[in-house]
Amino acid sequence: MNLSFSRTLALASLCMLCSKGLYAAEADGAASGPFGDKLALAGLIEVEGSIADRDGGDTSSNIILSTFELGLEAKLNDRVTGLATLLYEEDGDDELLVDEAFIRVTPAKVPLFIEAGRITQAFGDFSTGMVADPVTLELAETKHHGTVTLGYEEGLFGARVSAFKADVQKGGDDAVNTIVAAFCVADDEGEELRYRVGASWINNIAATDSLSGDYEALDGSTSELVGGVGLSAMAGFGPVDLRAEYITALDEFADGDRAGRKPLAWNLEAEYAISEPLAVTLRYAGATDFDVRRQYGATIGYEFMENTAVALEYLRENGRIDEGVKGDRDLFTLQLAMEF
Repeated sequence: MNLSFSRTLALASLCMLCSKGLYAAEADGAASGPFGDKLALAGLIEVEGSIADRDGGDTSSNIILSTFELGLEAKLNDRVTGLATLLYEEDGDDELLVDEAFIRVTPAKVPLFIEAGRITQAFGDFSTGMVADPVTLELAETKHHGTVTLGYEEGLFGARVSAFKADVQKGGDDAVNTIVAAFCVADDEGEELRYRVGASWINNIAATDSLSGDYEALDGSTSELVGGVGLSAMAGFGPVDLRAEYITALDEFADGDRAGRKPLAWNLEAEYAISEPLAVTLRYAGATDFDVRRQYGATIGYEFMENTAVALEYLRENGRIDEGVKGDRDLFTLQLAMEF
């Protein structure tokens, strides 16, 4: 299927190392967007209706604007590009945010690039064919930090190293203290055979969006920075895509709400394109010392018009911590999505 139900437009993961951007290549090699050869726009809208049935508890339902995302790419010349993403998530921040905005400079005659601005870190891959975000994203997504990145892109290979100032600092420091390194080898455009393999490392996994909140009572201070690592792989054969991802802290936390714990998360998915507009995805995932113990379910998606799709999903979650209460639940979600 052409439409990916929960993969956002933001260049937010290891996949971005091998991305093509918002521009389409013309026959003469020039780049062209809907506003000529200097400016391109892309967008995503997702509307979801859901039912949550908690074991031994109440059943709840809701209809939300799950996602509105608008991506802008401004190409000043062959060497300088500006990229920005506006994002609204009703079940997230519930406000329109500048999710990313950065300048990318590509020096002449070398496959290197420099990026500076607000950048989503390339820690983790998070690829999915489901509606719900993978548990690995819940654990490791790291956004909304001023960042400087040095990267390399050549053929099927991409790599990058980034530095930013995290909300969690050692001993109350106030400095740029977090490094992210990532690489990706990918050829995911083939019809019969495609693949993507990636790895990423961070020296301060407490900087992720989910784990940084564990240090609010300590005013963001920790006695020791704990690193983290992520591994991911995708293999596609004709109508079948297989995905696997594993992310873990490299040691136990010395303090914070998870002191003495070593959070990790993993996600396994199998997707089968029954026909060109119809696909089914199965997921089996889990985590340790995190907000859910086990998660499994299935999604069926149908692209009934170009760039417009509907998806129906069922998820079973065991040991989910919701508003401080731990329990099991069944989730049913119907999503309508459109890309433009």
